Amino acid sequence: MNSLSLLREADPGYVRIAALVAVILVVCAVIQRSFRRDLERDQYYYLRDISIMAAWALIGIWMRGAPMKLAITAAIIAGLVGFCQKVARNWDLRFCYLLIGLGVSLLGPRITFVGLPHGEFLYLSGFSSVLLSMLWVGLFPILFQAFDEIPGMGGCLLLVSWVLLVIVTALSSKGVSDALMMSVCGLAVLLVFWSRHVNVYRRLGTPLSALWGTLLAGASMLGSSKGVAFSTVMILSLGLFAIPILETSLSVLSAAFSPKPLGNMIVYRKLVVKGIDHPTAVFIVTGLCTLCGASIATLQMGFLDPLSLLLTLLFVGAGVYITVARARSREEGTSTHPSLWGITVDNYSLDYALGRVGAWIAAKDTARVIVTPDALAALRSRRDKKYCGIVSRAALVLPDGSGLTWAMRFLGTPVQEQIPGVDFMEHLCRQAASHGWPVYFLGGRPGVAEKAARKIREKYPGLVIAGYKDGYFHSSESENICEEIRNAESAVLFAALGVPKQEYWISDNLKHLGGAVCMGVGGSFDVHSGGLSRAPARWRKWKLEWLYRTLQEPARWRRVAKLPLFVLLVFLKKLRLDAWRPPV
Repeated sequence: MNSLSLLREADPGYVRIAALVAVILVVCAVIQRSFRRDLERDQYYYLRDISIMAAWALIGIWMRGAPMKLAITAAIIAGLVGFCQKVARNWDLRFCYLLIGLGVSLLGPRITFVGLPHGEFLYLSGFSSVLLSMLWVGLFPILFQAFDEIPGMGGCLLLVSWVLLVIVTALSSKGVSDALMMSVCGLAVLLVFWSRHVNVYRRLGTPLSALWGTLLAGASMLGSSKGVAFSTVMILSLGLFAIPILETSLSVLSAAFSPKPLGNMIVYRKLVVKGIDHPTAVFIVTGLCTLCGASIATLQMGFLDPLSLLLTLLFVGAGVYITVARARSREEGTSTHPSLWGITVDNYSLDYALGRVGAWIAAKDTARVIVTPDALAALRSRRDKKYCGIVSRAALVLPDGSGLTWAMRFLGTPVQEQIPGVDFMEHLCRQAASHGWPVYFLGGRPGVAEKAARKIREKYPGLVIAGYKDGYFHSSESENICEEIRNAESAVLFAALGVPKQEYWISDNLKHLGGAVCMGVGGSFDVHSGGLSRAPARWRKWKLEWLYRTLQEPARWRRVAKLPLFVLLVFLKKLRLDAWRPPV
């Protein structure tokens, strides 16, 4: 049945609902455009998340079918639970999604039978129907939150899910059905909020992951009254998420029986470790999931015989292999990373950088170094051969200061995001708390490292503190400190010894630090311990955080006085008058 015949046979009620949904989405688009320039990034994201939930609430009010209203209501409640998860990190609220699933199975649409190939049906008992429906609705948001640990993965899978859901419900339904209407609404909302969802460097967050996961589960259950529609959607969903489900199952088993758990998203992490860049890795995993889901659903609907399906899988598999090979050769043969003197910056977003560190920690193969240079660090790299070499060999180099990002933009090689070391440290601590990675704090004045560790653990209660040590130690003590870090199985080492001492110490002792990811954090301990206050948001927005910190620490004026020299040298480089050459 083509789209024109569907429109001709559509119930007038559906047409009215479609018109109202169109009005809602136009209003949402106007709101996004109107407030984009006036709000800071976090405020703007929060506004869009609220707008998405409000749009679904209005759609639910105007939907005429009680099952659709209940499915949307359950999704909004799941989104609110996601907000609570975000705020109350010390509480595991995932059981609430199962309670939501139980409520839906008792009050609304329920999986009573499953359509099998060749027109056969499998009918379920009352208890089995409630149990299966509860698990179906309750596990989807949890599953989507697991996908969302990798930036961009949740959004890409979400887009693929709704596109395939629209196709399957349109082919399986006779006329316009509730399942088809729900699927079209889901795809339309996703397209209006495209930049919020489909971005390979951005996560959905726990609220949106819970909302969309529950909506997908509800949309698939709305077809249960037609049997074949639900069975096809169920097979599609299971096939689409077969790889992540298998990876999650292996992760749970390895965590229970192995001293070295595999972690989630195994395929993605293997691709990243082998040199595939983040966007390509996300697209490859999404493509494999799409292939599995579409192939199994097509086979179930009878459009392909098993032999044709096998040949299709082999053909697409060869395409994926060629894509991976070309991506690896491109990554090895070219470099698009902005560079200034001895500082070559990894042009990554915050989320991707965190994902890359997570892959390293899961691998536990060798220690790695993270450097967060600013303008003065770039200036030092001109004359300090050892520091320049450490930065060039670092596994991850993130642009810390606004001066450095300005210089690279001025020289025609802009970075996509400035990532202050103090922010990256906090985000890494939050990630360590959720994964149970032990963190070691080294440096600062006596008592500052301990206080910073305790303050951060109060903020992220799951954080495992492997140990702490102030920075006033003799070089002869380094061997004992390294042994303590290794014995504690530290996954992350924060060294606050000042630039360049912290980079020197990490480089000199890297082979003795086990598999820890080591990061020099300068004066971040003072900020996290409360000894220094972070610059207000307005100061950070105006790129004046350096001035705010200097006002708190007047001794820093001697360092700040070098900034005019930095600016002068950048202008000379722009004019091709800079005589500096990389050290041999």
